[in-house]
Amino acid sequence: MILLFIILLLTALYSALFYFTNLSLWFYFLWVPLGFILALLTVVITIAVMFQYMKRKDIKGKFRHHLLHQATVLILFVLNIRVKVYGRENIPNETFVCYANHKSDIDPVALYAVLHTICSAVGKKSLFEVPVVKQCKPIFGAVALDRDNDREAAKAIIQAIKEIKEGMSMIIFPEGGIKTRETELMVEMKPGAYKLVTKTGVPILPASIIGSSKLKARKRFKRLSIKIIFHPIITIAEYGEKNTQEIGQMVENVINEGIESYGI
Repeated sequence: MILLFIILLLTALYSALFYFTNLSLWFYFLWVPLGFILALLTVVITIAVMFQYMKRKDIKGKFRHHLLHQATVLILFVLNIRVKVYGRENIPNETFVCYANHKSDIDPVALYAVLHTICSAVGKKSLFEVPVVKQCKPIFGAVALDRDNDREAAKAIIQAIKEIKEGMSMIIFPEGGIKTRETELMVEMKPGAYKLVTKTGVPILPASIIGSSKLKARKRFKRLSIKIIFHPIITIAEYGEKNTQEIGQMVENVINEGIESYGI
């Protein structure tokens, strides 16, 4: 994890610099914590500046992806979230659409971190109204979906389809938002989400996320463990003759069976 290494290196540097200040040695126990805070701020500010620069770059660029990947890993580290991955070998090298259950706002971050491949996402419009997320939208190449406006929602789906045809893999949560945190199971699905594959013919990568529903209820920054299971891809040969409702039911069954099999 490159960013963590840089943070630790800067922490050591800042801590060493405190030695040359006029601070009393009685404050030596503060050197490392203050050094870590300054190192973290330095990295965050640097990433923010680089994000502004990358808004003008190709969203499929490798450097952009690696920086975003490191940023998502850093977010998980800071939030004290550990992600255990199963079925990593099922992630295809070709363009795909990843469908997953959705129980927390950390789900897209965790998925991007463990997928570790150039991809984007379709997300609800309200999410991109959050200042920090709004800044990341053009860098991530994300598509904002307004579920309260059918016409705008259709435009967003068309845009996502266009990007997939151009080689950009996508992450989408077909439940259409966080419906409940009472169960990990996918409890609802929007058939329209599956137009991303019926109009492009790319493979479906089903993913089961287990444990993220506990994020909101956990105490402070207590360690949270999440499991992500990537299931074997579903090819066009398997879903090509089905409509979006049938494809959605098939994917939902795979995801829910994975949740029940691996447990919490």
